[in-house]
Amino acid sequence: MKKLVLAGVVLGATTASLLGTPALADHQGGSHGGAHANHAMHSSSARAPSSVKGSDHLRVDDCWIRLLPKVAPSGGFFVLNNEDKSEPVVLKGIQTDAFGMSMLHETTEKNGMSAMEMVPDVTIEPGQSLPFKPGSYHAMLEKPKADLKAGQQITVHFELGTGKKIPVQCTLKSPSARKFSDQ
Repeated sequence: MKKLVLAGVVLGATTASLLGTPALADHQGGSHGGAHANHAMHSSSARAPSSVKGSDHLRVDDCWIRLLPKVAPSGGFFVLNNEDKSEPVVLKGIQTDAFGMSMLHETTEKNGMSAMEMVPDVTIEPGQSLPFKPGSYHAMLEKPKADLKAGQQITVHFELGTGKKIPVQCTLKSPSARKFSDQ
């Protein structure tokens, strides 16, 4: 019995170190809404979706996806740049044929506890940039549809409040990647 418990602890610690943040390490694919050992309950946003359509002038830089085993959701990271100086850009979501489901999330910390919350959209103010990075805003991608491998490029469509979809090439990276420049 002690060996089994120890193996679980070692496996859990190894997974957490490979995945980076506790929110991603403990997030189980397909079990949205469950409690997680190292952070508060994952929940849907209490915030209503934005009614603002916004501008179409979005540029997406440094798009990458931390590719995890099929049982865990992969994380999507990028930098959103609003190139419109007078109107906000509203990102409603992302979509790719490589995954069956994608959601926008925000990780926050309160009283020493990390919490991940699904958000209906994200607004980028005029002339501003917003990084999606581990421990902050990020995308969760579940249900991979193919045998995806680190190093591959996939097309991700960024869906705006205006209805426009912007196709972006994103690089799949290993579970140990922490930033765009990592393998």
